[in-house]
Amino acid sequence: MKDFFYKNKIRITVIVAAFLIAASILLAKTDPPPQSAKRIDCTEAPNHIGEYTCVSGKIDHVSTSKKGTISLNFCPDYKTCPFSAVIFNEDASKFPNPKQYEGKTLEITGLIKSYQGRPEIVLKAPDQIKIPPPVRPSSAKGAPPGYTVVEVIDGDTIKVDIGEKIVTVRLIGIDAPEPTEIANPHNQQNDYFGPEAAQYAKQLMENQLVYLIPDPMQSNRDKYDRLLRYVFLEDGTLVNAKLIADGYAYNYIYEPFQFMKQFDYLEKQAKENRLGLWKAKKPKN
Repeated sequence: MKDFFYKNKIRITVIVAAFLIAASILLAKTDPPPQSAKRIDCTEAPNHIGEYTCVSGKIDHVSTSKKGTISLNFCPDYKTCPFSAVIFNEDASKFPNPKQYEGKTLEITGLIKSYQGRPEIVLKAPDQIKIPPPVRPSSAKGAPPGYTVVEVIDGDTIKVDIGEKIVTVRLIGIDAPEPTEIANPHNQQNDYFGPEAAQYAKQLMENQLVYLIPDPMQSNRDKYDRLLRYVFLEDGTLVNAKLIADGYAYNYIYEPFQFMKQFDYLEKQAKENRLGLWKAKKPKN
């Protein structure tokens, strides 16, 4: 079967760039939203404390404290998350169903403040929250079709149903710890976080429709005959980048790829904020 992606590198490279900009991975400047708010990704929030900003990201979960404070959390662990949005008890009635935001990509606008060293925006009005229209590859002319992830093998490898058969896909530009007790000879010190990385990748991709985009700097397949691809979710999330940004994978520095600098930035941010594997410590023997 002819590989559509490999035969159309130039056109799809343009599509990839457009998607990455929409997902705030390229960190490029965009036109400011109303009220002159700078638009940033939630992973960049620690660098913008004290600024009136529009912060975008996907809500992991919504929690409510005993005092009635509602937190819109962009990560599984609030304490290590680079950004949160907070609704205090006195304003809770203005947000009758905050649980509706779980799993959705939001744009939160307001002044970024620091609470116990963590950036947050206090929400006082519903118009501070916007649900942007999803960025879908299908909206682009000549875009590839979507495929279903049938199995997540580990943090950087999945199996996808492409219709005629099941293929193994290796995510470009990342290296996740192995989910096994058998040490990887190349990354022995990091393999202890493998199960967590595999579980997070499973949470993101298993049974989800994804879009597979190649990189013109990479070959079509690796030496194990796995397809090499960027993996996008339906909402425009670039999974390769998200795994690094949330601390579940490393930037793969051993082979060049188109967005190595952007991935390196995300890794540094995750490391500085001690997210995921950067927080965990290797258990003593």
